[in-house]
Amino acid sequence: MAVELTTTQARAIAHLRWRHPGAEVRTHEVVWGLIVEARHEGHVSEVIAFDAAGQIVPERRLGAAA
Repeated sequence: MAVELTTTQARAIAHLRWRHPGAEVRTHEVVWGLIVEARHEGHVSEVIAFDAAGQIVPERRLGAAA
């Protein structure tokens, strides 16, 4: 699947890089869109999710692991 970012999504990635200088930025394609993460020393510092329609998916609270 070819992914083309919207201007808003590209700005969100630029802000992610600005907030985490020197971090490794990784992207992961998922069925519903794209996940972008900033990693420092093997730990995830921040995650942004983009849906296939070009929107930034709002953060959601995660339940406890089973």
